[in-house]
Amino acid sequence: MEGYSKERYSGLGHVPIGIGAIIKGWNIPEEHVKNPDALSVVDFRAMTHACQWNCFHCFTDKLKKTLTLEEIKSIIDQLADLRTKTIDFLGEGEPTLDKDFFDIIEYTAAKGIQPVVFTDGATKLREKAFVKRLYQSGASVCLKCDSLWNKEFQNWVVGDTTGHYFDQRKEALDLLIEEGFAKTTPDGTTRLGFDMVVCKKNVTEVEKTLRYCREHNLWIMFTFYIPAGRSNKPSFDISLSLSKGEKQQVRDIIRKVDEEYGFKHDVMNNFLTCRCLEFMCIYGDGRVAPCVGNETIIGNAKTETITALRKKILERFPIHNPGTFDGYCPYRERF
Repeated sequence: MEGYSKERYSGLGHVPIGIGAIIKGWNIPEEHVKNPDALSVVDFRAMTHACQWNCFHCFTDKLKKTLTLEEIKSIIDQLADLRTKTIDFLGEGEPTLDKDFFDIIEYTAAKGIQPVVFTDGATKLREKAFVKRLYQSGASVCLKCDSLWNKEFQNWVVGDTTGHYFDQRKEALDLLIEEGFAKTTPDGTTRLGFDMVVCKKNVTEVEKTLRYCREHNLWIMFTFYIPAGRSNKPSFDISLSLSKGEKQQVRDIIRKVDEEYGFKHDVMNNFLTCRCLEFMCIYGDGRVAPCVGNETIIGNAKTETITALRKKILERFPIHNPGTFDGYCPYRERF
């Protein structure tokens, strides 16, 4: 560890440098998050619905994108006017497959907004030229991670019958590190991380995975199944979900390990290593919902302004008011 950041971030305060404490884009000051005139982080499924995998717990519905590139840029312009710090690009499918991927990412960065790309990693991020251009854009990358150690389980989660995904993601991870995405920076951020959904089949890997990330300056968010997409359908196998007691054990592991690295923070029920900062979800067809965990459609960005849509969210769901939001996901069990 190389000391602490000078900056203080929402829910975290000063963070240790060099342990992947927070991904670049989510390192937002508390006063900005609480500002009623600002919209800090937005989920935008502005990319293609195409995806070669079939994750059983995917929270997107793989709906075909109908927003044009011009409409997407107009939405980004409006978000810039609302002082949005970060756009999480989730795609309806795999974002890096979108024909306009770099147009969207680079336009976002040019507007002063940090792009964070949530990706399978295995599809395009094994191509050196692609990764180099992505690094030059300034974007951060969050890789899918159900396991860094169990190839059979990881390939099962994504529905990979060829058995290649696990190794392909490792190839992408190595290239991303080589190109500098995990480079240590004075503000305590990293541009590379993992999104790990914790269930009964991988819960024993939490501590090992967290320690690996802390040693390699990689961010990680640990999540539990969210009531959205496939994991909100009657057919979803809830036997994989952790009990409240098991979730508490995960919380305690994270707290113990992070305190060893001098990283003291609240362990909440959403991402466990940081608090939720996302206050709007925009779908590929322009529909808008309060967040990934609340799929209630309140309007469409094709016909309404982002400012008007945000007002409707706050009127209908005051829990989403960042000025009073306590950081806990209202759609997940508290523990």
